[in-house]
Amino acid sequence: MKKMTFSRTIILCLLLTACTKNDRQSSGAASQQGVAQQTPSLVPLSTAGTALTTPFTTAYVEVNSNSFHNPGCFTYGSPAKQVFGFAVIFAANINDSSNGQAELYFNPQVYSTLISGNVAYLHSLGIKVLLSVLGNHEGAGWGCFTSYNQADSFAIQCANAVTTYGLDGIDIDDEYSTCTTNTSSLVLAVSALRSRLGTAKYITKALYDDIQYFSATYNGKTAGQILDYGWEMTYGDTDYSGRMTPYVNAGMAKTKLLVGCDIGGTDETTASKFVVKNGYAGIMTYNISTTSQTNLSKITTVLFSSATSVTAGCLQ
Repeated sequence: MKKMTFSRTIILCLLLTACTKNDRQSSGAASQQGVAQQTPSLVPLSTAGTALTTPFTTAYVEVNSNSFHNPGCFTYGSPAKQVFGFAVIFAANINDSSNGQAELYFNPQVYSTLISGNVAYLHSLGIKVLLSVLGNHEGAGWGCFTSYNQADSFAIQCANAVTTYGLDGIDIDDEYSTCTTNTSSLVLAVSALRSRLGTAKYITKALYDDIQYFSATYNGKTAGQILDYGWEMTYGDTDYSGRMTPYVNAGMAKTKLLVGCDIGGTDETTASKFVVKNGYAGIMTYNISTTSQTNLSKITTVLFSSATSVTAGCLQ
């Protein structure tokens, strides 16, 4: 999920260790641990989850190395308000099963997070929880579907996970797949997801080098019309207009688009000022941890006119 403006070195994941931001290897045979297998009902195709008040912020957490409890620990203002509107579990994978079909896979860390109680904890604070799903260096992924039936088969698995673990939706991260991609795959995927998830759940996308997928239509709708939100993730690139304008030109409203920041980076203030000045939805922060307060304060000071506080004894 992490996109930088400099080249990355790909490293191998250790056996039974979840793939992190720079590598996505399987930690065993493709599988779904503990996911109900019933087929969700179809619903009419439309946009979905209730829009959040803007500006807002989104927290990605690499659960291989950081606790998913932590997004709930950061507040601002008096009385205290939660910094984050969304928290994203990073990340489940799309594996290529033995019969050539896309299969949803949870490594041990993701599965532990899903059953840990932290989803319910964040819900109790009013934070919506998404599961990010990305490729795994195999011939399956968000850009690989060639028919609606293929996309729907995977959407059923995602919808089952949302239901089983009480999630608020699915986040699409289209990276690390080895198939030959096609420009119709994304709209097939989001159309199938919307039909299976229903109109109360969110479908979001990490945006990067993917504008070519936003012109195809299915049943008269583009992917951008179906997505609830997108967050652009060329972290460290301060040409924010250049990063965001292609998606606006593709038909996504500014109120559905967030600028992504690596929380360990240096551009939180400038990115936040760009958001406020130009009417975008907010800031997505990549990889919230126990050390994120200082840079989060740079964001909340601009967006909410208040520094970030940490609830005593909360961080894990």
